[in-house]
Amino acid sequence: MKIAAIETGQYRSPLAGAVYPAWAPGQIWRERIVTVFRVHTDDGLTGIGAGHGAPAFVRDAVAPKLIGQNPLLVGRLVRVLRNAGPPWVSLPVACAIELALWDLVGKAAGLPLAQLWGAHTDRLRAYASLVEVRSPERRAEDALRLLEMGYRAVKLRLHSETLAEDVAQVEAVRRAVGDRMEIMVDANQAQEPGTTGAENGPTWDYHRALAASRALAPLGVRWLEEPLGRYTFDDLRRLTAASDIPISGGENNVGAHEFRLLIDQNCYDILQPDAIVSGGLGTLRTIAGYAELHGKLCIPHHGGNGVGLAGHLQLGAAIPNCPYVELVQEPPALTAEQFQGVLAAPFLPDAHGDVVLPNKPGLGVDLRDDLQRVG
Repeated sequence: MKIAAIETGQYRSPLAGAVYPAWAPGQIWRERIVTVFRVHTDDGLTGIGAGHGAPAFVRDAVAPKLIGQNPLLVGRLVRVLRNAGPPWVSLPVACAIELALWDLVGKAAGLPLAQLWGAHTDRLRAYASLVEVRSPERRAEDALRLLEMGYRAVKLRLHSETLAEDVAQVEAVRRAVGDRMEIMVDANQAQEPGTTGAENGPTWDYHRALAASRALAPLGVRWLEEPLGRYTFDDLRRLTAASDIPISGGENNVGAHEFRLLIDQNCYDILQPDAIVSGGLGTLRTIAGYAELHGKLCIPHHGGNGVGLAGHLQLGAAIPNCPYVELVQEPPALTAEQFQGVLAAPFLPDAHGDVVLPNKPGLGVDLRDDLQRVG
């Protein structure tokens, strides 16, 4: 089998309304644009990947290096992809095309990737990952609707000016759902490489993060996510040691070496790498194994789109330390189906609150045939 062609296209999915992400005050989402990569082979198989990247760069710099190569040599080809250009250009493309290569591996074997890697389970608990900061009353209503939809876990955004406002949102949701739902919270304080925080909005320090962990513990919060900058290793280590609830993070960290440091120094209880950001599915497999050796959970970030999510599902089902999958949404403007936009059959929870893995080879997904191409 040889790679015959690489097809790249950017596709637009309009949202039903405006969405205001908590981690970027002032920013408004009205649509989602995803770059889709199709790797075609000379025997008729096509691997699907998605993420970020310029089609012109793929056409001019990447495709000439891959055409004629054996797509099953994933590790070797990922090195070629990462060296196709400057790292800030080549890494996102490498991560996305690696998804397509793994999809081809599974299709060539006739097996879902999770089974090819040695499946641990065939389902993961879904948690509804909400995007905005809303009033306690509104969030309580939202959580009850999600409960009716089958969700048994929900993640809230803590990005208010005061800790009291943040805690009030969690208290309202806990009163509404009782013990029928798990609650996770995300402070989104690790968006920037440094420690200055978002351009607008609150910036947490160690003392606020510790106070938050102690205030949230009586409410049974499952984890506190990204409470500090992603390179504030000393404070993260102190916080994780002192916190009354698990501390999680890592979605913006890149490379197995950064996660090795985070694990070795006990900066997090739960690692949350992302295949299209942190270095690809192969890198995530390395991180997950190292986390397991240290008794830590590895629960990948949302994957950026439906194809990335599919990759995380396959990985999560193949490892023993991943009990959850993140489904981003902010109904009614942004549903889980809209966030996964490019997929013909989106991933949603069943009546038990779980996402059941597709029993199709590779990533197990197909693309919609009505996508609006914009590039």
